[in-house]
Amino acid sequence: MDTILAENMKRLREKYNLTQEIVAVSLGVPDLVVYRWEAGREYPDKRMIKKIAEFYEISVDELLENKVEVAPERPTADHLPENCKMCGGELTLNHLAGTCKCANCGKTKAIADLYPGYVKYAPITKALNKANSILNNRTTLASADEAKLLFKQAAEECNRFNDEVSSELAKFCNDGLATVKQFEIYCRGKHFFDNKSYKSALVEFEKIRGYRDADAMIDRCKGKKTK
Repeated sequence: MDTILAENMKRLREKYNLTQEIVAVSLGVPDLVVYRWEAGREYPDKRMIKKIAEFYEISVDELLENKVEVAPERPTADHLPENCKMCGGELTLNHLAGTCKCANCGKTKAIADLYPGYVKYAPITKALNKANSILNNRTTLASADEAKLLFKQAAEECNRFNDEVSSELAKFCNDGLATVKQFEIYCRGKHFFDNKSYKSALVEFEKIRGYRDADAMIDRCKGKKTK
């Protein structure tokens, strides 16, 4: 493979603090392929070279030159699309879902389709969505620990960037960690209830009145013989 292209691909990726996984997701190829490109073991076809250049927002010629010129910083949230390309309507961004919706025509699209650089936030949104799924679908203390770890990992990723999007995502991390505290109490209550320790379950559920079905569980505990 042309060592110039391999070196430029690695230089660009490292310049923007991107992992091979993030680049692979954006380009729609396996992680190993990006590794082999950068190692000079494989050569992307013309279509993919064009796609790589578009991702880094440079020309194909620049990508194939000896010294590729890179911007001092990768485009930040200030460069995110604000209006629909179809009708010009204002776009509402949902950073947790990674989508944007036009207030005029109502169409919803992935932000990454309009702004390729947005893929750098993928590890954060992936962790947040997985953590929220755990909170909504599981009720064990082990799952509470897993959700907490995911929120903390997402928060650490947010600290890598200093822009509007990472700040918004950091709020989801903080809210998630606060919710985990309630979730842990709820899981303890469920554990006691399932083991017929209704008195202990009642103590836990009383701490989180209004959370999920805690109020209903309180009534169920009171209807049982406590021990």
